[in-house]
Amino acid sequence: MTSDRLTRPELTWLLAQEARSAAQKLRQGVGMIATEATPPPLPSQDDGAGGVESTLNRLDEAVSMLASLHGRPMARGRRGRVDLTALLWEVAPEARVQIEMGEGTTVFGDETELRRMLQVLIAQGGDPTSQAGAPEVSIRRVGEEVSVRVNLGPETPVNFETERVWLSRMALRYGGRLELDGLMQTLTLPAEVDQQRLEVESLKKELAAAQAQGEAYARELAAVFSRVEGERERGSLAGVVSRLGSDPVSHLPPSGDSLAVLVAAARVLGTQLRGILSAIGRDIAPLRSHGGDVGETASSVGRHVTAASETVSDLARLGACPLHEFPRHCDVADLLRDVVKDDVARAARHDVRVVLESPEATQEVVPQGALTVLLHALLDHAISASPPGSEVVVTLVDNPSGVEITFDDAGPALPAAARSVVLSRDFEAVAQGRPPAVPLIAAHAIAAHTNYGLTIEDGPRGETRVRLTIPRSG
Repeated sequence: MTSDRLTRPELTWLLAQEARSAAQKLRQGVGMIATEATPPPLPSQDDGAGGVESTLNRLDEAVSMLASLHGRPMARGRRGRVDLTALLWEVAPEARVQIEMGEGTTVFGDETELRRMLQVLIAQGGDPTSQAGAPEVSIRRVGEEVSVRVNLGPETPVNFETERVWLSRMALRYGGRLELDGLMQTLTLPAEVDQQRLEVESLKKELAAAQAQGEAYARELAAVFSRVEGERERGSLAGVVSRLGSDPVSHLPPSGDSLAVLVAAARVLGTQLRGILSAIGRDIAPLRSHGGDVGETASSVGRHVTAASETVSDLARLGACPLHEFPRHCDVADLLRDVVKDDVARAARHDVRVVLESPEATQEVVPQGALTVLLHALLDHAISASPPGSEVVVTLVDNPSGVEITFDDAGPALPAAARSVVLSRDFEAVAQGRPPAVPLIAAHAIAAHTNYGLTIEDGPRGETRVRLTIPRSG
């Protein structure tokens, strides 16, 4: 190891730094004394000295001249991320090094300056050719800092204090510090933090929070719908009125139509979740162009955001469902074809093919807006329930008693015992191999609002079939 002592330019830079610091302290001390004492008389124009202020100004000029005698303390090297462990092996290959990597020993700075700092620090550990042997060095990562510790030798160099002051000055330039504890001297520098990794981890946490929030909203919607439907089936307001007399909490009686509550809740939830997912999408967009783990993680987060956006689209569509719509003459077959066409992109994302079997025209008087939302909900549920590479069969049959539309998915069959609780909080979609029941909840509410029949039954191939029955008008 060569050049382990401070060079003349480095000593000149250190002297200039110390002189500048002393001049600043002197100026601050004079200013404090001047404010506390009685203002002295102004110096006369004939006084060549010019007073204390002019003397301090001349001292600053002398310090500046001293700093410019030899220019910079050392030549500038490559500036960027530097691994102190690798640099330590280059500087002192004969040293006995103990390494605790942690999250990495990379710092940001000038490679030449960091190399000189390690050279001076390790040189204070003693001469490697002496009887004490090679210096003992340890490097470790602690939190957001990287520390290099050297065990000082029994013999202290003549210029030990000067080198220690220079190391302390250089450490301060990098936002670190130099500490001496007995015979152990520690140089601590701030570690280079991988901002991209931190951003990806933050996005993962935000996405997980958004998904958890969406699942909680879905459970609350299912609970509200199940409770209101239960009150309707048990017979009007008797149960609620009896509770109002004993319960101090105020209860609103069920309206008899849960669709209004469900639409309002879906509109609010859809707006909130759309804002959250949009923010996550904007944050990960710059990271997708990066290679390696960062790019793969950003792409994975993007796919999760796209999947969550489907749920938000379902909520937004339900939130736009008209509540007080007058029925009108409509071609139900043509309306069904438009719904299938709109869901082509979703089916392609799930790798599912949609097969439509329908006559050319089927005229009926229906609330067109509500029926469109209802058909979208049933088709979305069938696509989500079907595995990749399968198909969903949608069939429209025009009977004398009404119009029947069936949705046959390719997912696992739903047992008869589970069909009665599919719209309640007790239904575990994952355990049954089925998608979340949010589209079915929306479809059931719209069907009840429009007086349409909605049943879940076994399909002809052992799959699950959802049947929508539209009775003939008047």
